[in-house]
Amino acid sequence: MLHRAWRLFSRGHRLQGRWQIADAAEVFDQALRLLQWDSENPPDPGTARARLTARILISRALTWTYSGDAPAGLALLDQVDQFVDDRDRGLLLHQRAIILHQNGRPIDALSYFDLAEPILAEHGPDWTYAALFLNRAGTLRDLGELGKGLDNARRARELFAKLGRRLNQVKAQHVEALLLLDLGEVAKALAEFEEIRVEYREHAPELEALVQGSNAEALLSVGMYRQAAEHWTEVIATLRLSGDHRAAALYEYWRAVAGFEDNRFQQTPDWAQRAMNSLYEQGNEPMAFLARLLILQGQFDSRSEGPDFADKVSRLCDALEQRGWTMRLSQARILAARARIRTGDLEAAAATLDDEQRGTGFEAMAEDLARHLAKAELAIALGNDPMPELQAGLDQLDEYRMAFGSVEFQAGVSALGVQLSSKGLTHTTNNGSPADMLQWAERSRAQALRIPPVKSSADPDAREALGRLRQARQELWDLQVEGKDATEALVRVHELEDAIRNYDRTKPGPGQQAERITPEDIQELAEARETVLVSLYEVGGDLRVILAGGDGLKHVRLMPLDAAAELERRMGADLDALGKPFRLPPRLQTSVEGSLRRNATALAEGIWDPIADYVGDRQVVIVPHSRLAWVPWSLLPQLRGRPMTVSPSAEAWWRAVHRERATGPALVAAGPALSRAGGEIETIAGLYPGANLITADASDPELVLKALDGASVAHIAAHGHHEPDNVLFSRLDFGLGPLNAYELLGLDQPPGHVVLSSCDLGRSTVAVGNETLGFTAALLHAGTSTVVSSLGRVPDDMAAEMMIEYHQRCAAGASPAEALAAVGEHRPWHPFVAFGA
Repeated sequence: MLHRAWRLFSRGHRLQGRWQIADAAEVFDQALRLLQWDSENPPDPGTARARLTARILISRALTWTYSGDAPAGLALLDQVDQFVDDRDRGLLLHQRAIILHQNGRPIDALSYFDLAEPILAEHGPDWTYAALFLNRAGTLRDLGELGKGLDNARRARELFAKLGRRLNQVKAQHVEALLLLDLGEVAKALAEFEEIRVEYREHAPELEALVQGSNAEALLSVGMYRQAAEHWTEVIATLRLSGDHRAAALYEYWRAVAGFEDNRFQQTPDWAQRAMNSLYEQGNEPMAFLARLLILQGQFDSRSEGPDFADKVSRLCDALEQRGWTMRLSQARILAARARIRTGDLEAAAATLDDEQRGTGFEAMAEDLARHLAKAELAIALGNDPMPELQAGLDQLDEYRMAFGSVEFQAGVSALGVQLSSKGLTHTTNNGSPADMLQWAERSRAQALRIPPVKSSADPDAREALGRLRQARQELWDLQVEGKDATEALVRVHELEDAIRNYDRTKPGPGQQAERITPEDIQELAEARETVLVSLYEVGGDLRVILAGGDGLKHVRLMPLDAAAELERRMGADLDALGKPFRLPPRLQTSVEGSLRRNATALAEGIWDPIADYVGDRQVVIVPHSRLAWVPWSLLPQLRGRPMTVSPSAEAWWRAVHRERATGPALVAAGPALSRAGGEIETIAGLYPGANLITADASDPELVLKALDGASVAHIAAHGHHEPDNVLFSRLDFGLGPLNAYELLGLDQPPGHVVLSSCDLGRSTVAVGNETLGFTAALLHAGTSTVVSSLGRVPDDMAAEMMIEYHQRCAAGASPAEALAAVGEHRPWHPFVAFGA
């Protein structure tokens, strides 16, 4: 009987280690029934049966906790305490510490870890002694003792290595990586996560979901809220299936954090409420209090808080502090201070904000940003200047952004400063000069473009992975053309894209960024080039504009932003209809053109008419609001035939104008399945002596990429795909596979002028933080000064005609903007735009 019970205990322990909680609990219960466990009649102390029963009950107590019933686990340990062998008392104390930690009592947990350590050191078992350091590291992490936690995790890893327990060693590495993440070493932590994922996949696939949850934490720390919430949604479902309701509830909380940060006020309160209910049911009061605070945060952000809001927040903060809880506590107190500022209780708010607690890592930075925002709001309430606080917060964010090599992360980080930049933009609009407004508008857009690209796509490992991705995409294409099942091939493509993207995210940043350009310098350049820069932004729901290049900088209030965005949407739909590969019936064609004309005229009345006198007949550079990123500006009647470019920011335009351009041979290339590409590229290549000509049947993306490096001008006639959910894998199709946007960032000397004639790769995805990502954006980020691309589908015949004439004008000395304006003047519905300078 004892032998069979021991085998069941060992099996249950293995299942528990692999996170199969429900299965482990069932096996432990089988062993207890075999041992005839009766809580009313415990076994006699000192017997073999008593010792084995105690060990099984100690493990069973933890499964109760993971299942969401920590009080039941603690009650079970109280029963074991009556007959546990002295040699196993360290196990009992250690398990009690774990459950107390999981139940939101980290300080109590630490005291039990300390009591257990000498007993386990003397009596073992050795693997539990090693596990103590691992579990204590997690507790110290929740208490914000990151350095001590890191020491414990590394000690656990060392001990497990000596014991040859590979899986436990990887678990210790996982906790170590989480602590690195908390310390702000995001890229290093992500590299560790990838190693851990491989190990889990080999040794315990059930644990891989935990790495996905950790990756979501990393995404949250760089402002990629939507992606983090999607990761957590998948992990929550996996954990609930495994029986780990405790971890699922914790991830429900963090998913709600991401949702609120993303301003998803419709769905997120339900997530937070669900997390709070689950955490209360499990007895985890501190985390339940945090979930309640999150609900209050949502009410504050949506301005639906009640009159006693600040008191509610303060009471919850006091309750957390009484339980020794520190995680996000300071941010909660700052929320209470902001609520008091809103109600006019300025003295109490100031007292809270004076209590500064500095630390390291993302949580400390998030706290600092929240404090800067609150102090700025306090300054406004007191009639003082809020700008120093707002400036300090965004300067801190700039330093943080430079630590990342991933363009996605650089763009995402801007989301962390949205409230700061919005507050500054509102204040300068209401109280500052047009120069102040332009300077502050530049703080809220295209911040990633100030950082030189990290050429991770040029690394040998990345090149090899990209080669495999090309093959996989070609196989997928072949299966789809043949009408065969392509499910597995599609999964393979997504796996390779994820692997490349994860590799890119582990790269550290350059630690530098371009200097800021003053409004005076922008005005001087615009004036010298007989150009007007039109910088659009939003305050109070209305579109605003700062104009530069005319008689001084000028601010003008325009139409409501929502109305402008709706007109953009309608124009995009009309353009897509006109760009279909088949010709529309005449009546439908007329109807769509009429709709496009009306919407373009309405947008012009709301945006262009109020600034027409200032602009006069000069060239134009438009810096659009992120919600107007897809406006085909050349379709506005007043802009038809006028040289115009669209730039991510005024500073990006200034740098593009001053950038030294490549002078190598032109590249003219075509991809497959274009009806007139052959004649188009041959004619265009003839305009540029010594041009590299790559025809469709020989189009190799590797050759195209190599020829792009250093080219003075590049014309590419190839079908493309904008991937809104995976923008760095927006791509151009060539005969031997795709060329991905991600690869452009590895160019040593990007071409000065690129034309994409046969696709809608002028479209971009606006990431959180109002940054744009996509194929065209990747070229601009790499250092290309001008990109001509389309915002809609382009019929092959229109593209060929326009681009031949366009290059004829460029070769004769016209600028890209001038050439595009001339060829577009008599083609009123073309969707091409010149981006950059």
